[in-house]
Amino acid sequence: MRILLDENLLSRKLKQPFLDAGHEVQNVDDMGWRGTKDTALLAIANAEPFDLFITADKNLPYQQNFQNLTLKVVVLNSKSTRPDRLIPLILRLIPLLPDLEPGSVTIINELDDLS
Repeated sequence: MRILLDENLLSRKLKQPFLDAGHEVQNVDDMGWRGTKDTALLAIANAEPFDLFITADKNLPYQQNFQNLTLKVVVLNSKSTRPDRLIPLILRLIPLLPDLEPGSVTIINELDDLS
């Protein structure tokens, strides 16, 4: 699966779990798309084509229309974008990847017991 990480997920540590699972992963900085607005970024990522776009932007599902995308979108819902907070969410996400539908938005919530 070809994965694009949003601008708020630039840490190299966030790529490793996907690479370990055999996926190709890049972030918007790698692609030279840093600063691109969400609507344009989704269109470019969809056309590239990436299979999955991952963000920590909790507002994205309410601001964008995903129906015409072949791209799958995942929101990592965490109190922080620090890798130690996001890697557990990524590890929970990886087994779900085959079941995600194109044009869908999936939210992976941080577990309540994390401090």
